[in-house]
Amino acid sequence: MDEISLLRRTRTDIPERTPAGVARGRAALFAQIEAETPYAPFAALGDDTSFTPLPLRRRRRRTVAWTGFSALGATAVVAALVGSNLLGIAGWQGGADPAAADALNAAAVATLEVSDPQLAPGQYLRVHTDAVYMAQGWLDEDFDAARANGEDMDNVTVEPVFFMLKDRTELFVPADLNDTWWQIRCASTLAQTFGPRSELAAQRSPAGLAGVTDRLYDLPGGRFKVEGPGDKVTLGDPVDGFWVPGGTSSDFTQLPLDPAELLAEIYRVTAGAGPSRDGEALVWIADTLRQGTVPAEYRAAMYKAAALIPGVTITEGQATLNGATGIAIGRDETNNAFRQEIIVDTATGQFIGERQVALEGYGGGAVAAGTTVGWTAATTEIVDAAPTDVSTCGV
Repeated sequence: MDEISLLRRTRTDIPERTPAGVARGRAALFAQIEAETPYAPFAALGDDTSFTPLPLRRRRRRTVAWTGFSALGATAVVAALVGSNLLGIAGWQGGADPAAADALNAAAVATLEVSDPQLAPGQYLRVHTDAVYMAQGWLDEDFDAARANGEDMDNVTVEPVFFMLKDRTELFVPADLNDTWWQIRCASTLAQTFGPRSELAAQRSPAGLAGVTDRLYDLPGGRFKVEGPGDKVTLGDPVDGFWVPGGTSSDFTQLPLDPAELLAEIYRVTAGAGPSRDGEALVWIADTLRQGTVPAEYRAAMYKAAALIPGVTITEGQATLNGATGIAIGRDETNNAFRQEIIVDTATGQFIGERQVALEGYGGGAVAAGTTVGWTAATTEIVDAAPTDVSTCGV
């Protein structure tokens, strides 16, 4: 189905177009665009310019999660997606590489063809998340060698040794967001080592492993409070927590749906964070999408916002993450030598996950350039009951 056919789902006064006709029209439009000077209103200001974002559109809080949206709303969103896809807005503003922008646009349109889960009272959206990330430890032998060399132990420099851990969590989101949410957090396990020293460090100082057990949390209204180090969680004086990016709210309707306005808001909430403005914007999108609770119209808007970020490209045409395959779209960050990627099935709009790749080797060469040093994959399904134990951690 092309964009015009999709638009006809919400408008009946649009004449039918054949795929060939759509392709000819798009080609003619692009030819005209290429003949003109691109419009780049912020080009003279530079990448480090601070912008005053448009205010958030605050609306009534949802009482039921992931319900459908009106035909009028669908028309507006689809029209925006079609317009930006055909008019090449991302390219005009120095956004993503054209191939990446096209893939993200396609994923955005496909997302709106898929209905979000419709939860009945008493049901839960179960979000299963697998995450692998880099950890580090130190070897006593290295400290002994430094001491033998006469180094001042108060200022000794000992290189860390790296290994990778895996976490599994399950979040159960009720139909009424004000009801109790549930979360299962499984104990971390060792995922990967990088040679004998790495194996030894993981055995002796498994950061993130020691003292951590499988746990089940009940979270009234999806709120929790963390006190002190580790995973000590209490329910007294709770604070919002599950949708951390952009604020402390699970109400996505506080975000603008227009991709350009959304990107401006992302720039605002991430100002000063990360190695660069554009890099941190893509990290924000990846972190938010991996939560698994973003409604379809906002997923589509985030894909479109990603298409406006300079430096975003297709990094792998067939990327498999946790058994699912899609297109990897990412951005090299030269300021810290890592690449942030999101992996999307452009045919369905499904967000498969996100990952980070090292652009340079580190750890004394143990971690080579091109190594995936972290990834998260999320899947969702509707279930009829909340968990009563942590038995799924052993599966």
